[in-house]
Amino acid sequence: MVNPTDQAIRATKTIALARTIKRMRYDERQIIQVLRLPSDKAKALMEGRLDGFTTEEITKYINALD
Repeated sequence: MVNPTDQAIRATKTIALARTIKRMRYDERQIIQVLRLPSDKAKALMEGRLDGFTTEEITKYINALD
């Protein structure tokens, strides 16, 4: 069973990541370089498809982009 608190934390972090990417005006190539991700993962981030990422990974990406 999924913890509602964990879901809320993940949702908040997901929104923060999307806002950071938009604010910084990063394109897919820049995401690949800065976060050292394969292109399919970078594309998923750019499209807001974060189901393949853990909360810890999302947090790491937010910190790396800020």
